[in-house]
Amino acid sequence: DGLDNLTFVVNCNLQRLDGPVRGSGKIIQELEGFFRGAGWNVIKVVWGREWDDLLARDADGALLDIMNTTRDGDYQTYKAESGGFIREHFFGKDPRALALVENLTDEQIWGLKRGGHDYQKVFAAYRQSLSRNGKPTVILVKTVKGYGLGPRFEARNATHQMKKLTLQDLKDFRDHLRVPITDAQLEADPYRPPYYHPGADAPEVRYLQERRRALGGYLPERRPNASGEIALPDAKAYEVAARGSGKQQAATTMAFVRVLKDLMRDPEFGQRIVPIIPDEARTFGMDAFFPTAKIYNPNGQNYLAVDRDIVLSYKESTAGQILHVGINEAGSIAAFTAAGTAYATHGVPLVPVYVFYSMFGFQRTGDSLWAAADQMTRGFLISATAGRTTLTGEGLQHADGHSPLLAATNPAVVTYDPAFGYEIGHIVRAGIERMYGADSTDRNHIYNLMVYNEPIVQPAEPEGVDVAGILGGIHRIAPVAAPRAHLLAS
Repeated sequence: DGLDNLTFVVNCNLQRLDGPVRGSGKIIQELEGFFRGAGWNVIKVVWGREWDDLLARDADGALLDIMNTTRDGDYQTYKAESGGFIREHFFGKDPRALALVENLTDEQIWGLKRGGHDYQKVFAAYRQSLSRNGKPTVILVKTVKGYGLGPRFEARNATHQMKKLTLQDLKDFRDHLRVPITDAQLEADPYRPPYYHPGADAPEVRYLQERRRALGGYLPERRPNASGEIALPDAKAYEVAARGSGKQQAATTMAFVRVLKDLMRDPEFGQRIVPIIPDEARTFGMDAFFPTAKIYNPNGQNYLAVDRDIVLSYKESTAGQILHVGINEAGSIAAFTAAGTAYATHGVPLVPVYVFYSMFGFQRTGDSLWAAADQMTRGFLISATAGRTTLTGEGLQHADGHSPLLAATNPAVVTYDPAFGYEIGHIVRAGIERMYGADSTDRNHIYNLMVYNEPIVQPAEPEGVDVAGILGGIHRIAPVAAPRAHLLAS
């Protein structure tokens, strides 16, 4: 889990949609500082090989100094101008640098490429990124926006909004790419230029075919049924919810935690549950999971824990089941999505259970939850320790009665606001069976349960309870002796 198999490639063309990213600064150096500070390997591909001879002859470092002090806004301007402009305004900053290019024509100066447009430099960076040292790698590649599209497009601020090439632009682009298409073919219909295929035996086509085969196929493919049927928990796993709390009081948050604990004990299904906690386990009453399920840490627990002598000690392990991501809701949702799509991406059916402070769910990471739904994530979101009037000490935003409304706007999310613990048992069971039951035909859903922090005496499940009503959203708790009027207001 050192992530040394992870490589980011950042295309630094210096421009955003409206103008330069850091016109008066240097975005590549800025990103380099961020990634190095986070412990990443940083590979920069800034200059094409045409610069190698100039840099080798730069004995005084004059050219290097110009490179390091020229701002990104100027670099953008150079590529929108000409070789003569670059000679005067870039190399002309220092006579020693200007002397380095005295034997180059303006056209040759214009041909000094950025590193991202030199396939040999790019290949060298990719090759270097394969060196494993326990750290992830980022490749920062300097390019030109609109490269090869001609002077009307290349490095222009308006490139993003320029949608069409003129006939001359097409011809210039064809020449730049050395594509064997004639003027007559282009002139036949300037709005529908012909496609070109070099042939099945062309070296580049053979290379592409070989790489696709090595990667396992030509298109990414979801395989949702690769693992076949899995054994689901039987009714016994949910009995704790049906018993109620006796004479003691318990909040529905605790009622859910008890259900989850028994599900994790299931000898077949329990290992498929992935509890995800953003540093609030003790608040939710989930610290009881620490000694048994343990917290996953790729490095294990290599220190003497301060609470090692108590029953509910903090236990980390390379074989831990709990994902404890710290106060990091964005990371929690990323983990939730990864685990919740593992059934299709890895053929490993998992049930992520992300438990969070209710106001830190759809309000804080709603967009990521939409992305998770788009990826057909399966799992449970638990909006825990909610309180419409019982959490005002945490701040007004924690007076939360609207989380279910936000959750209900997502068509992939099945949201519930249960009042009693026995309802939770039926909802969780229905959710698991919908996601992985043999007879289910509509599996790709996320179940969201809002559970509260106010302790009440949890009733035992009534005999003949209307399970269909619970799952449908409303059911009769108990009969009454006489008709009563119910007023609903909104």
